[in-house]
This record gives sequence, structure tokens and C-alpha cells, in this order.
Amino acid sequence: MIVVGGVKPNLVLVAVILVTCLAGFLPGIVWAFVAGLIANLLVSEPLGSIPLVLLIVSALVAGGGRIFGGLVWIYPVAAVVAGSIVADVGSLFISQLVTDAVAASPPVNILLAAAILNGAIAALLLYPARALMQRQASDEAPAW
Repeated sequence: MIVVGGVKPNLVLVAVILVTCLAGFLPGIVWAFVAGLIANLLVSEPLGSIPLVLLIVSALVAGGGRIFGGLVWIYPVAAVVAGSIVADVGSLFISQLVTDAVAASPPVNILLAAAILNGAIAALLLYPARALMQRQASDEAPAW
């Protein structure tokens, strides 16, 4: 398990947001659902909480892409930072709904540190992901 400065990065979230930013809404929600189900089977979160949070984040990122999509190098990193905060708060909210835990305030310093770490990982992966997407893209437009 990777831990940087006491914070665990969410690589599944970074991948889902990058796919949503680079490939679009439909591939983003497919990745969110499949990767969320697989991740949910591997960790001890309430069943279905990870796919739900990832689907919400993917929808928000796709909606934000319509507004800020022209910022092709800044928006994906900013979306990962904001999406990380939304995903962590959503996961905390769902776990408090499901369990009988006393409602405590979310650890803001850990949420921000995780968001910055995820954003840094996204910044490092953005150029290779963009190059991979351009390699996979078709050079010819369909003749319909």
C-alpha cells in the first residue's frame, strides 16, 4: 500500500477523473462503475458506496468539462483536487449513514492533503494519459 506523508492516494479516483476528462462522459461512468465495484470488493467500505461516489464525481467532472473544458492542462488536475474532496466527504457521509458512529467533523487537514496528493499524481500522469489517448484516437472521421 502506498502512503505519502501519512496520506493514502486514491489512484482509482485519479484514473476515473482522467478518463472522464480525456475520453468523455460515457467512458468515465463505465470506468467509475467497474473500478468502483472492484475497489469496493477489496476494501471494507459499505457495499456500493465507492461506485456511487465515483459515479457522482464522474458526472460532476463531465459537467464541469463542458464549462472549463478549454483549460486542457489545468482542468483535469483541478478536477482531481475537487473530486477528491467530494469523494472523501461523500464516503464519510455514507459510512456515517450506514454505521452507528457518532457524527464527528471530517478531518479537514487530511482531506486537503489527500486532495493535493491526488492532484500531484494527476499532474504527473496527465501528459502520458493524453499521449495514450491520442495514440488510441482514430485519424479518420466517420463518413456518415
